[in-house]
Amino acid sequence: MDQFGPLHQFRPPQLAMPPSTRIPPLLQRYVSLSRDDSLLLLTSTLGATANWLLIRVLCDALIKDSEDGGEDEGHNVVLVSWMREYDFWRQESRKGAGLDLERLKKEGRFVFVAGLSELCLEDAPSASNGTTPGVSASAVGGPSVQRAPQSLPVRGPSGRIMPVRGPPQTQNAAQSTAPTPTSTSIQTSNSVRPQTPGHYALRSHELAHLQTTVTSAVSSFHTTSQRKTLLVLDNPDLLLALNPTVSLSAMSSLILTLHALPSVSHVLTHVQADTPLLSLSTPPQPLESTHHNLLVKLAHMSRRILGVRVLDTGVARDVSGVIRVTEQRMSWMDLDLQDADHKNNEAGQAKEFLYQVKGDGSVRVFERGAGGEG
Repeated sequence: MDQFGPLHQFRPPQLAMPPSTRIPPLLQRYVSLSRDDSLLLLTSTLGATANWLLIRVLCDALIKDSEDGGEDEGHNVVLVSWMREYDFWRQESRKGAGLDLERLKKEGRFVFVAGLSELCLEDAPSASNGTTPGVSASAVGGPSVQRAPQSLPVRGPSGRIMPVRGPPQTQNAAQSTAPTPTSTSIQTSNSVRPQTPGHYALRSHELAHLQTTVTSAVSSFHTTSQRKTLLVLDNPDLLLALNPTVSLSAMSSLILTLHALPSVSHVLTHVQADTPLLSLSTPPQPLESTHHNLLVKLAHMSRRILGVRVLDTGVARDVSGVIRVTEQRMSWMDLDLQDADHKNNEAGQAKEFLYQVKGDGSVRVFERGAGGEG
């Protein structure tokens, strides 16, 4: 035993699992971006969220490199999210795919545009985002609303006059005469400069402001890099409810305009596809019609459509839902620029897989009746 003891004590170094291995093999080719520029569509329902699938798309786009001598250096990513804040994506990306979004932001590979906190949360902090104290964050970009100064309640018997606590009256007068930046100047400055490196925020429901902010985020990547940019729009259909003046033509035109930016190669749009949103009521409501038509138009424009939904038979213990993948034979530009993966008999045919999202963030994808990939 003494002779073979050192050999038995030797253990090979344990290497960390690369993030790319967190992508299920059956989904690898469907979350990978095609070589030609194209639009992609991702749909989800209330019972089957698509966060895990979006994270796998980010993982594939950010991890690819040219170590093997290939020409694919990966993509830069701009994520615009109207439903979830940055902390959610940071935690879920690390948990589910091993992505360090903070490091990627510092390296100039990832930019996040917040569409929730500054638009929908009234008590968003004003010191970090450059807004004027006393102005509601949701009111920036529109009429400014000045909050009333807070004062301490008077304690003591009735009729007793208590001195007002605070700075001298002369300082208050000086502060009241000081010029206050208008909402227009705030919106203009923040649409060009990020709050922190790699972090922008939307401060208006107008599509013009969205276009300016996303354009600034895309142009913030290093110009020396040859990487293309993947633009992810997470639930832009929320704008249809927040701003009733947004029309279908304006929204679709904006997506095409952003796709036409010089460095943007792919635009992935994630919208809801629940039955109440697709089955119009009688008579149909304006919001229902706009959402329905937007989803149908995006489906016609997109090269690849990925949709997640719950099981038709109900809830199962070992199945979280169904993922359906449909690839169009040609892109919306009607140009035959398809690579080898698209020039096969499977193009235009839909495929369905079952998936299970586990508690540790991993995902198991398997065909019906296969029982999983192990």
